[in-house]
Amino acid sequence: MNMPTIGVVGTGDFAAYLIAALRRGGFRGRILLSPYSRAKAQMLAATYSCILAADNLSMLTEADWILLAVRPEQLANALPNLSFRPGQILVSAVAGVTIAELRAAKGHDLPVVRIMPSSYIQTITEGLVPIYPASCEVEAVLAAAGKVMTFDTEDQFELAMVGACLAGWTYRFTAVLEDWFIQNGLPAAQARLIVAGNIAGATGDALARQDVSLEIISDGIATQGTYTKAGLDHLVKRQAALPWLEALDIVCRRLHSLKS
Repeated sequence: MNMPTIGVVGTGDFAAYLIAALRRGGFRGRILLSPYSRAKAQMLAATYSCILAADNLSMLTEADWILLAVRPEQLANALPNLSFRPGQILVSAVAGVTIAELRAAKGHDLPVVRIMPSSYIQTITEGLVPIYPASCEVEAVLAAAGKVMTFDTEDQFELAMVGACLAGWTYRFTAVLEDWFIQNGLPAAQARLIVAGNIAGATGDALARQDVSLEIISDGIATQGTYTKAGLDHLVKRQAALPWLEALDIVCRRLHSLKS
C-alpha cells in the first residue's frame, strides 16, 4: 500500500490521539502539521515523528489528504484558508458538518470522507473508527488506528458519532463506582481493576456473542436469589438507564440544531 502524506489542520486533542493510534498501528507515512497552534504542533511533531509545516500553503501543496480536525465553531476561520487540488481527499473530523456543507464551501467535486473515532483509540488496538462514506484507500490507512466501521448513510454515521459520546460518559460513571470501592476499603489500583475490568469483561462478552440478546445474557446471570438479581432489580426499578437515554437525546437535538 502506498502511504499517503497527510496534512493536519487542527492540532488539538483529536489530532493527537488519532496520530498516536496511527503511529502505534504501524502507519509510517509523512504527517504534516499546520503551524497555526505552533506549541501543540511542535509537541506532536517531536512525539510522533511528524513534520511541522512552514505554513499552510506548503502543507496543502505536499499533502495527499487533508485531515480537518477543528471544532465546528472554528470551521468558518479554517475553511477559507484551504485550497484543494484535484484528487486530494478531505478527511473531516468536524462534528455535525455534513459532506454537502463541506462541498458547498470548497467545491462539489471534492472527495470528502468523514471520520469520528473516540479518544481511547490511542491506547487500545480495537477501538472503533467510524467512517462515511466507505473508501478503500482511507479505510486501509485508518485500519492501523483501530477497527474501521463503515455506514450506508450519513445519518447512520452521525448516530455513531452520538454513540462515541458514550465513552466520555463512561469514564465519569466508572469513576463514581471506583470511588465507592475505594471508600469501602479497596486500594485505588484494585478498585480500578474491579470496576473497569468487569465493565470491559461484560462489553467484550457482548461483542463476542452478538447472536444472543443482551437481555437474555443478563437474565442468565441475574437469576432468582442471586446478589446480581437483587442489585439489578433496584436499578430497573429506579430506571437507572433513563438519564443515559436522555443524554443521548440531548446530543441528538444539539446535532440536529446545527443543520436547521
